[in-house]
Amino acid sequence: MVSRTAVMTLPIAAALALAGCSGADEGTTDSTPTSEQTSSAQATPSDSETASAEASEEATGQDPDTSNDVKDLPDYVKPYPKSNVLSASIVKAHNDKDTKQPEQVSLVVAAKAEAKDIFKFYDEELGKADFEPLGDEVKTKSARVQNFKHKDNDSVLVVTVADDSADKAQSIVTVGGNIVS
Repeated sequence: MVSRTAVMTLPIAAALALAGCSGADEGTTDSTPTSEQTSSAQATPSDSETASAEASEEATGQDPDTSNDVKDLPDYVKPYPKSNVLSASIVKAHNDKDTKQPEQVSLVVAAKAEAKDIFKFYDEELGKADFEPLGDEVKTKSARVQNFKHKDNDSVLVVTVADDSADKAQSIVTVGGNIVS
């Protein structure tokens, strides 16, 4: 069974994987970390624990800049028609008045529809908001992923359609990423 946590983190993992898909420098012959790099990475678990605690606080809605209401999401991040909303959130950036910082958005729905129809819907809806596909659709055994980038800013959204192990007739759809408002 695919957990909601796994479905919600899949777009983040996919984005991180794509961000890390750059080739090695010409001068680099070995990509194995040195013992100093490994020790350094292991010596700072408190940083990741702190970040995890902060993310958990934001996800639970305790932060006043967080909303779990689908109505607070941008108009183009909308539930697939006739779907069941499982979760929705937007974490507003702590913006300076003169700078634009990204906001994190996430929408998870259960939809009884084919993946191709779901992708077509989001391609059209996000296209209306000047998003375009970024790269090719990625297919795995149980999910399909498409990245979208805004034409005029650094906004990036990831649409994931995963099999619902509890109900083979429906899919779990996640739309999430960082937007610049």
